[in-house]
Amino acid sequence: MIPWFEFPALPFGLHAFGLLLTLSVIVNHLVLVQRARALELGSKGAIEALAIGTVATAIGGAYGVGKLVGGGGTLSSAGGCLGAIVGLVGFARALGMPVLAAADAATYAFPFGWIFARAACAFAHDHPGRLSSSFLAVRYPGGARFDLGLLEWMATPLLVGIVVAASRRASRPGVVTGVLAVAYGALRFGLDFLRAEDGRFSEPRWHGLTAAQGVCLGVMIPVGIVLLLLKATPSPPAALDRAASSPRSPRSPTRTPSAP
Repeated sequence: MIPWFEFPALPFGLHAFGLLLTLSVIVNHLVLVQRARALELGSKGAIEALAIGTVATAIGGAYGVGKLVGGGGTLSSAGGCLGAIVGLVGFARALGMPVLAAADAATYAFPFGWIFARAACAFAHDHPGRLSSSFLAVRYPGGARFDLGLLEWMATPLLVGIVVAASRRASRPGVVTGVLAVAYGALRFGLDFLRAEDGRFSEPRWHGLTAAQGVCLGVMIPVGIVLLLLKATPSPPAALDRAASSPRSPRSPTRTPSAP
């Protein structure tokens, strides 16, 4: 069983939770920009705008949904994902970038920053789970129970490996996004069954599911599956090359005109 732990006190009145969340935003931004440049999505200014806009709408969604579900003072990761999706699509279209390629850049960056975000949750113990005697349970005051922030933090390095592997093997835009949407959606959907239901730790549920599970089951996983099932559309140059090589192609000359 895991003992109760806390982040050591920091000087100058700094709070570990806020520091780790800030580090999460910085890392996410840097990796997104680097990946977008590698994919040649646009100019330096356009890529910076995409990164800043996506992160800003993710933060707004996290606070907005957290206020609706938790009554204020909380952050919703599901709301953050929804906010990021809305912001990403809107900014990519406004900046003239291919949406799926931009989504792949943002998706690639997500788990790198998420490591620090979930570390903040693990040290704050703000996602308590069910009472348990499992070796993965944390000795909360009042009884040992699962710590969902800690469990997700432990699983996040696997998500990093997934996006890196998917990016190396992807044959078209959208694959990386689809892979992570299914992987993270399944992970979060399963973990939320361990969420606490007792006393002050309880969270609203609809048909036995949390808000995060509803987003995973109704949005994230289905969108991921659709993206993975999409067929690659041949690029215009490739299509023209095939047309030019066809014997019936109208672009293929039948005879060379003689000189006058």
